[in-house]
Amino acid sequence: MIDRDRERLLAGEVGRIPRRPEIVESWRRSRLSGVDPDQLELPQAQPEESRFSRTATPVLEAAADTLVGADTSLMLTGPTGTVLWRWTDTDGLRRRLDRRSVVVGTQWAEEHVGTNGIGTALETARPVVVTGADHYSGALHGFSCAAAPVRHPMTRRVLGALNMTCRAEDANPLVRPTLLKLVREIEAELYGTSSARERELFRHYLSARRRSSAAVVVLDGDILIANRAGARLELDHRAWWARAQDELAGATEVTVPAGPHGPEVRCRTVTSAGRTVGLIVTVPEAGERPGLPTNLPAASASGDGLADTVRRRLGAEPLLVHGEPGTGKATLLGGVGLAVHDAARVPTTGLPAWLDGVRSDLRGGVALTRLHTLDEAACAALGALLDDVGQPARIAGTWSGDPATATPAQQALLDRFDLDAVVVPPLRSRADEIPALLDGLLDELTVDRRAPRPRLTPAATELLRRHPWPGNLRQLAGVARWLARQDRAVVDADDLPARLRADAPRTRLTPMEAAEADAIREALRDCGGNKVAAAAQLQIARSSLYRKLREFGI
Repeated sequence: MIDRDRERLLAGEVGRIPRRPEIVESWRRSRLSGVDPDQLELPQAQPEESRFSRTATPVLEAAADTLVGADTSLMLTGPTGTVLWRWTDTDGLRRRLDRRSVVVGTQWAEEHVGTNGIGTALETARPVVVTGADHYSGALHGFSCAAAPVRHPMTRRVLGALNMTCRAEDANPLVRPTLLKLVREIEAELYGTSSARERELFRHYLSARRRSSAAVVVLDGDILIANRAGARLELDHRAWWARAQDELAGATEVTVPAGPHGPEVRCRTVTSAGRTVGLIVTVPEAGERPGLPTNLPAASASGDGLADTVRRRLGAEPLLVHGEPGTGKATLLGGVGLAVHDAARVPTTGLPAWLDGVRSDLRGGVALTRLHTLDEAACAALGALLDDVGQPARIAGTWSGDPATATPAQQALLDRFDLDAVVVPPLRSRADEIPALLDGLLDELTVDRRAPRPRLTPAATELLRRHPWPGNLRQLAGVARWLARQDRAVVDADDLPARLRADAPRTRLTPMEAAEADAIREALRDCGGNKVAAAAQLQIARSSLYRKLREFGI
């Protein structure tokens, strides 16, 4: 049965629950995942031997000798909560654990079991103690569980969890320091068995971190090492390693976008014997970061129609153009004769100098791009300048994403723009225009337009049409640069970069599926990438969200 605190949770009376905040938050996640607190149903998985389990098991077997007589159990799990190894001190506790299926091969992820030591430690990536009725499932109220994540000593990636379990009535406050000591011993052993390649990449990571206090990420095909700021970049490991081997191969240092919503980053490959063996990604220091490129294509059926719309509507109230990052909004406005002033450059040029530049170009018309980057003071100053401008004036602004996400100060600025904004559609909704857009980009990259260029097979073209294009036209420009470097006459689907093949759905999405995928992307943006919160916002089960992420290639 659920105790009174969880009854309050189910009734929405969160403020009246006196339990520890981490337990209440875990109960919330358990409820959103649809866990039944009265039924314990455990998925089964075949535990696979790994370097992690091979390294950790001898450490734990040696420690078990010191725990004899404590009537406790040690368990090691993988990153998904699958029990890989178990040791139990007494027959009585062993039988109790067996009755609750706390055995090798069962999965204890929070989304399946609810609040428990293993699942909650893995979900939060922090040590946790769950005793008695703190467990979401009533079947586990007789146990006390302390668990902590075990991280790779260099990459800091969570490899699994270590759990110590005893009867609830035998709970001991000293179990936590004992548990953490064992975790440190396992991590020390993992470092001792690290390969020379891992240590070399770790050396490059330390060197890059010493030179910069900003984000630092070092990776290869199997390893990702990041400081806290680097982890917040949420780089797609697989995609960036493919990128290191394709467009970035041999680069001493290049600046590229981190993603559709991220900053620009500097990339440098690590080579050995002429082969790329690693990639170093850093964010430039504040004040050094160059502006985003604006030479994105707008020449397409949609682009021409939007340009006509913008030309027709300029001159009344200031016009707002919005859409996802990388859709070519600045290029669109530059193409209709407006002088582009990038608001993201305010921190480097200074607000007074930037406003002076805007003021000097007002007579001919200005495009104020990336308004979403302005802080409260800049919004107020720009708003005052717009208030002083006589009408009509050719003024337009761009906003990346949904204007509904604006802060109060930004919203006050947007109130000066026409309510009827122009929306630039994402590339995935313009799939049939991709071949023409790609040709236009290749024309810009090729000095001699009569020179032969690779021809895409129908299969390759169809794969590009199916791709979700989270980076929109900026990402397509990267494909054009890759094609321009090819010396083959024909490029088939299997010849395209690995990340394009991996991220494209197997079939083109229907209009309904595309709308669902857009709703999911928007929810993930709103929730900062938190899948639990996104599933709650969409009012779907987290398992359904994960399934759709796989199906739609998000």
